[in-house]
Parts: sequence; C-alpha cells; structure tokens
Amino acid sequence: MRPFHGRTRHCKRCKCELEGGEEGCPQCGFNPRQTGLRVSMGLLLVVVVSMTVLTFPAAFWTGLEPFLLGLAVISFGLAVLLFLFSFLATPYRLSTVFAWF
Repeated sequence: MRPFHGRTRHCKRCKCELEGGEEGCPQCGFNPRQTGLRVSMGLLLVVVVSMTVLTFPAAFWTGLEPFLLGLAVISFGLAVLLFLFSFLATPYRLSTVFAWF
C-alpha cells in the first residue's frame, strides 16, 4: 500500500491506495459502515431517552415537551437515513460523512 497519487481509489482518512473491495482500510482501519451504524444507534438512543422523559408526568418540564418531541422526530429521521446510507459507504466511496466521527 502506498500513499494516494493519481485517480486511483483511496481511503478518505489516510489516503492509502485501495483495490476497491475492502470494507475497511487495511492501513488505518477506517470502516465507515461500522461508524455509521454506531452513529445511528446513538441517535436512536436519543429518541428513546427523549420519549421516555416525555412519558413521565412532571410539572417542571411542561414547556420542554415540544422540544423533546421535535428532537425525537429529527433524531429518528437522521438515524434511519444514516443507517441506510452506511450500507453504501466504503473507505473510498461516500465515507466523508462518517470521517467526522
């Protein structure tokens, strides 16, 4: 494996040249599918926590109900989108989204 040069496939994180069939980078170990699934599960955890807080009857978070419901809806949508998107990602294709995490 040599560093990226030219128009060959390469890892978005370490610029290592790839053959094209790898699920993860052999040099740096970057696997966007696993990262995408982890981020998706974290967003689903946000959904579960915010919906659980909404089920408890309490007078001090009455004004937070619309915020928590909106947070749950947005988190669920992003979780589904990232879950589906992570199956298409490889270290050289569509991995820039998951390189942030």
